Amino acid sequence: MKIGVDIDNTITYTTETIMHYATVYGQENQLNIIPDLNHYYIEDVLNWDKEHANKFLLTYLGDIYRNIKPKEQAIEVLQELKREHELVLITSRNLMFPQVEEATSSWLTNYGIEYDHLVLNTTDNMHFFNKLNVCLEYGVDVMIEDHHELAAEISSILPVILFDYPYNRHLESDNIIRVNTWNEIKTWINKFPGTK
Repeated sequence: MKIGVDIDNTITYTTETIMHYATVYGQENQLNIIPDLNHYYIEDVLNWDKEHANKFLLTYLGDIYRNIKPKEQAIEVLQELKREHELVLITSRNLMFPQVEEATSSWLTNYGIEYDHLVLNTTDNMHFFNKLNVCLEYGVDVMIEDHHELAAEISSILPVILFDYPYNRHLESDNIIRVNTWNEIKTWINKFPGTK
């Protein structure tokens, strides 16, 4: 089976790491640092203008991607899945930001995450790109995701295993399986047709 896997807030604790750096940046620039986690994008989470949000990302994104921590059991489950399945990492991490590809590849190597393909965002939309097209291009059977808009789009065609967050709780679909842990993901993957 071919499994599509998002990186941020699925494999990693991205929001928590971003908020650590956003607190530093926000205090330095007298900006709000109290997050509203019902939102996804940094400018909405912290009610920052786009100029500050972009400056923050340009300043800290490399550090965020290098210092981010994996979720519990993510590494172990991905290593197990890789033994029996093909893994296509599909991330909205955008190549317009310096150091993104290097930081992402190095982090995956450092944590021993093997994969068959790594697809990064090459569009001018810094937040996300059409992952459904990537899933179809690579023949993905199921996608592991957290982003509400992407999950909604992908689930119109493919099953989506969705990490539960406040910003995606409004999503409902027969093609969405909501999870909180990587062990739950492993259980669901093992139930799919064609898996052992």
